[in-house]
Amino acid sequence: MTKTLALVGARLNSSRLAGKHLLPLYGAPMIAHIWRRLALCSEIDCSELATTADNFNQPLVDWAREQQIDCHPFNGDVNNLMARLDTIIQRQNPDYILYICGDCPLIDPEFIDHGLKALKESGKDAVILKEGTNTLHEGLSFYSRNGWNKLMAASQCKMSQEHVGYADKLTPVLDRVVINDSDDYGRVKHRISVDTQADYHFMAEVYRRWYTSHEAESIVSLAWVQQQLLHDTQLAKINAHVTQKAADKQYAKASLYCHLGGDIGLGHFKRTVLIADAMQEYLGIGSTIHALFDGEPLTNCSTKINWYRTEEALLNAMTEDRNPLLFLDFHPDFIAPILLIQALKGPKQSGAKLVGIDKLSPLIDILDWLFIPSFYTDLTDEIVSNGWQNYLFNITPKEEKQRQILVLTGGSDALGYGELLPAMLTELQLDWPITWIQGPLAPTPTIPPNSNITLLQDPPELDKLIASSEVIITCYGLSLFEAIYSGAATLLLPPQHLVNANELQQLAVEKCCLISNSLEHACTQLTDLIARKPLREALQNQTKRVFENHQGIIRLVKEIKEMMADG
Repeated sequence: MTKTLALVGARLNSSRLAGKHLLPLYGAPMIAHIWRRLALCSEIDCSELATTADNFNQPLVDWAREQQIDCHPFNGDVNNLMARLDTIIQRQNPDYILYICGDCPLIDPEFIDHGLKALKESGKDAVILKEGTNTLHEGLSFYSRNGWNKLMAASQCKMSQEHVGYADKLTPVLDRVVINDSDDYGRVKHRISVDTQADYHFMAEVYRRWYTSHEAESIVSLAWVQQQLLHDTQLAKINAHVTQKAADKQYAKASLYCHLGGDIGLGHFKRTVLIADAMQEYLGIGSTIHALFDGEPLTNCSTKINWYRTEEALLNAMTEDRNPLLFLDFHPDFIAPILLIQALKGPKQSGAKLVGIDKLSPLIDILDWLFIPSFYTDLTDEIVSNGWQNYLFNITPKEEKQRQILVLTGGSDALGYGELLPAMLTELQLDWPITWIQGPLAPTPTIPPNSNITLLQDPPELDKLIASSEVIITCYGLSLFEAIYSGAATLLLPPQHLVNANELQQLAVEKCCLISNSLEHACTQLTDLIARKPLREALQNQTKRVFENHQGIIRLVKEIKEMMADG
């Protein structure tokens, strides 16, 4: 009687998407779907989770034990995946081994059985698809015990110990049985592993679509996924840009510095997270965010984040930073530029490229590039990039506009709109529903009893609310331009000190939003906007014009790539 062991390799320490195995997919952790699919394989006798014994991966161990999944955390070198797997193999003593990457929640049970049957009948070491076969399958390796022992003996260098099968690529030692695919999965080329935030968004959308029209007990069909990709280019675009990291290539690393808080808001941090994800997805650059914040660390971020409660601690980290690429996203009113310049001397002398974001013109003499995600600047230096095409947004979902007013006062409501504006909006007695978004750092707005305002606290699908709202009231900042970009008829609340007079005047010339000079004025404008459909349509038409050539993160990535190549 032979024994076939399925080993799922997973660690939460991913440099591109930390914690990815426990991210939710249709109400369950992503890794749980791998076990649901393995349960349908007739050729597998037992399975085990292969992870490491450290605090960072303890949540994964806890999950396995809750689900009664076999898991004995590895105490050796966390980077030696081969040794981690071999420890389990020596204890389990299987005749055949199936290795599964824990970030592939679309493994196909039929293909797994097909490959294992062929391996068992052949008496050979491993399985390989017929030369020239294109397929969607990812994250699967098939070995006989003899084949595994050969591979283990050959895995002597660091790269071959970190990557299953790499030793056989360097010096072929395995006798492989050649098989055809179990079905025609070569009609489209697309990555189905989850390694970045964009990959996760793609997989979440795939799972959402499947379970909208299929039973909860079913598994997502890989053949169905192929059909979706063939007929819906928008689905494919979600992660089509992601760079597959090569095992034998060294990639640059980047550090991204920013701050956030009640007075500063969340804009700098949100933008930094977006840039970090883009560096990893488009260029394969590993990114670490360094954030100055005296509150509790924020969660649900894909990139590694180091949190600092004091300015001194952040600046010390910056001084010692020797990564080749540094991004800086600060508002000079909340951190002294001279302190930043002093802290950046060390990285600059070591040859690092320094990229400033937005309002860091006081650092222009030390920067290599200043990327301004704004239509306006009075700077003329050749290292400055700005324009409507530069705004940095997440992908906007396609939603039909609804008869709805959305109120966005920023992540912290730094200007305190929530104190008076809710009562003023209630008194208007508009027949359009009003949704007020309370940012994660904002105080609770003062909403009168029996108001027609619905309060949502930091909703997870804010992007869909923005995309579906016909009218948006917003503060000055990223939310203003997200609203305009979404095609909403947008009303700007009195910006006070958040924008200079020249910039505000230029925005008025563009006629892509209404601009108020007081809360009373804003209420008058809103009443007019709701009453006059032609006014709403005129504003919506202008939004299309100003963002006609928008490139956003793609433009930033292109400029960074060129700058690093020149370096």
